[in-house]
Amino acid sequence: MVTVGITGGLGAGKSAAASFLEEKGAYVFDADVVAKELLKSDPEIKKKLIDAFGTDILKNGEIDNERLAKVSFIGEENQNIINDIIHPRVIAAFREKLEELDDKYELVVVDAPLIFESGFDNHLDHTVLIYTQYKIRLERAIRRGTLSREEILRRMELQMPEEEKRELASFIIDNSGTPEQLKSAMESLYQKLMS
Repeated sequence: MVTVGITGGLGAGKSAAASFLEEKGAYVFDADVVAKELLKSDPEIKKKLIDAFGTDILKNGEIDNERLAKVSFIGEENQNIINDIIHPRVIAAFREKLEELDDKYELVVVDAPLIFESGFDNHLDHTVLIYTQYKIRLERAIRRGTLSREEILRRMELQMPEEEKRELASFIIDNSGTPEQLKSAMESLYQKLMS
């Protein structure tokens, strides 16, 4: 079983890249989805977040993702506190999932924006950076319509610079072109990973 983490800045196309590998038969572990599930189900995470930020992050007694996101993107310090609480649990969930999969898949992909920041890369065979020019990332993120331009810029500002990620990644794929070009690059990557 080969494990690979796919990362990239907001709007880079990491989920599209992970989907391609899923179509090839890989199991995809979506770190964001798992983190959101843990926010709902893990009482220890809830307690630590309330201890750190108070009850303003709650709505009807539960952690509200929007309120937590607002707190998170105020600045690097808040983001680090949240990440230090959630990331170890997400990595533990991944380790549990690997045991559960028990070599049923030849390739297991982790789709995560913070592979390097969280230390997730230490638990993987390879890492892939989906790299896209800043302007294109910004346009894609705006087109999604889920965040305001200001929120997008704030989040991009708080992410590790892609230049730093380039130094750390096992593979770099430029996704500044068409979806077909990304698919072709992912096909080549798949062949390398499986050889």
